This record gives sequence, structure tokens and C-alpha cells, in this order.
Amino acid sequence: MTFHDLLKKAGILLGALLAFVVLVIVGLLAYREYQQQSIARTTAITTPAGIESLEHVDVNGSQQWIYIRGHDTSNPVLLHVHGGPGSPVMGAARRFGLEAEKHFTIVHWDQRASGKSRREGFLETDLEIQVFVDDGVAVIDLLRQRFSKDKVYLVGHSWGSMLGTLIARDYPELLHAYVGMGQLVDVTDNEKISFAWVREQAVAEGNQEAISALEPLVPPYDQDPEQMLIQRNWLYYYGGGFHGNTMQEFGQTILTSPEYTLLDILAMVEGMLSVAVQMWPEMVAIDFRKDAINLKVPVYFFTGRHDYNTPFELTEEYYEVLSAPHKEIIWFENSSHMMNISDPEFYQQMLIEKVLQPSETP
Repeated sequence: MTFHDLLKKAGILLGALLAFVVLVIVGLLAYREYQQQSIARTTAITTPAGIESLEHVDVNGSQQWIYIRGHDTSNPVLLHVHGGPGSPVMGAARRFGLEAEKHFTIVHWDQRASGKSRREGFLETDLEIQVFVDDGVAVIDLLRQRFSKDKVYLVGHSWGSMLGTLIARDYPELLHAYVGMGQLVDVTDNEKISFAWVREQAVAEGNQEAISALEPLVPPYDQDPEQMLIQRNWLYYYGGGFHGNTMQEFGQTILTSPEYTLLDILAMVEGMLSVAVQMWPEMVAIDFRKDAINLKVPVYFFTGRHDYNTPFELTEEYYEVLSAPHKEIIWFENSSHMMNISDPEFYQQMLIEKVLQPSETP
């Protein structure tokens, strides 16, 4: 066989391989579209007074996205403020909202530089805590006007609990109640406790790769915020962020979300890897045990027993010094940081029975 014949055969094999790869990609995309359509159809809201709306809105001059679901628009409004910063969960809205949306009009908001909103563009100079607080207030005002409500309920998750606490502190007149899920308290102590726990797990397992990766890190990483991403990698490996198979389930949910295009998903990943790093030095200065000990709204902490992303010990410390008309810690015994994903039934039950119903009682 000549060299020319070998090249010809190699070309044929390469062509066949490329064709196979293309067929696999087309098949996966077709399956994704089928799943999206099936999910949209089986979870569609069809009640006469219901709403299911993905909307492009102006928030303080920035183009951002909200997703609204509810069976009756006369119900109370609940705004879900996602974590990160830069880690939206709009694409998983159905996973932890199908029962709650019978009692609330639930609004998911992709913050600036996050998820769908990231594709609208943003200024690096706007990545400051107060800008996001102002955005949150603007979204609340938009919802109050849209649904003719004086107040809303606010669930702040992780970074979203930083925004939620500041809004509850500075704008209590806008809220029926505040739910801090995976409550951030003091970022400096947060990172020291989280790092120590991860290193303890690595040493106990004899994981030399993890021990070596963690060795040069200096919490709270304010001098090199990129170190935080290294620590988070091992934190999630050991279950301090996602408990059990929750991380894989969450990823699959986002991939088949009817609300997200593939470009939205890429933007989401990009935001997850960059926004927190950019905002980290300012976040490290926060300590709510000093800065937000008097909140004039009912406060509920949804706390994962295995959470070492926002360690539960600090939530307990904050709870002890916090003054509020009502305060309560609700424990998620089988969850870490993403309790709405790992235990969605209990999450929704607590929203309805603990947060909503007491405030409806005269």
C-alpha cells in the first residue's frame, strides 16, 4: 500500500469520525430540545389567574431578566435572590417551586452580570454591593407596582442573603418577611471555618492532591480571590456545598431548562467563575454581627446541617445577637448549602407553613 493510499484511508476514517461526532451532537441537541418541550408542557401554568412569564426588564438602566411563575396573581409575591455573586438558579425554578407557586407568585431574577442578564452587557465598575442592593430594590418596586402589592417576601440565598439582609435592614417597609437561606454572616470567619473543614476532610481521607492544592491558600483570600475558587472545588468535592448527588441533578436541570439557551448557560458559567472573584475584596469586609443586628421584619434562617459553604455555626452566632419582630432557624438535616435543590419538598413546605401562614394570621 502506497503512502497516498494510507492518506486516502486516513481521510476516509477522519471523515467518518467527524460525521459520527456531528450525529452525536445533533442527537444530543435534539434530545435537549425534546426535554425542554416536555418540561415546559408538563409544568405549564394554566389556571385562569395564573402567570408564567419570562421577561426582559429595565433595572436602574441595566437590561436584566426575570422569570415569574404563580397560579394566582392575587397571591403574595416572593422574590428569590440568587447566590454567587454570579450563580443564578432561574433554570431550576421548577425543581423547587411547583408547590410553592400555588401559594406565592414567585419571581426569579438573574442579577446583572449573571446568567441571561450577563448577555445584555454590564459595566465592570457596577460590580459593587450597593449597586446590587439598589437593583434589588428596583426589582421589588417593579413587582409591587406590577402586582399592586405594598410588600413582598424575599428569599436570599448565600450571596443573595447578603443583599437580602441589607435590603431588610435599610428598606424594611418593602418586605413582609426575609428568609436567609445559607445565610452569609461574616465572610472572613466564613472562609476560615470553611477552609479548616475542607482541609480536615482531605487529611482524614489522606487525599494528597487536595492537601497540596489547599496548602498555599490563605483565607479569606482577599489578597488573591482566585484562591477561593480552588477551595470551593474541594469544598464541593467533600459535600460541603452540594449534598449527595445534588450537584449532578442541578447541572442536568440547568442543561434542560426551557428558560436557558446554550449561550445563556455559557454566560452563566462565565459569571460563576468571575463575578464573585471581582467582588470578593468588598464582600470580605461584611460582618452582620456588627452591621445588621436590628432588622424590623420577621427573619427566617433556612440552614443546612452539612453546610460549610456558609457554615451553620456563624448563622447560629448571628441568630443570637439579632433583634427582629420574629426570628427562627429552620434546620435542613439532610442538606448542605443548596437545600432548595436537595430537599425541595421541605423547602417549599417551610415557605408555606412557617413564612407565609404566620404572617397571614392577624
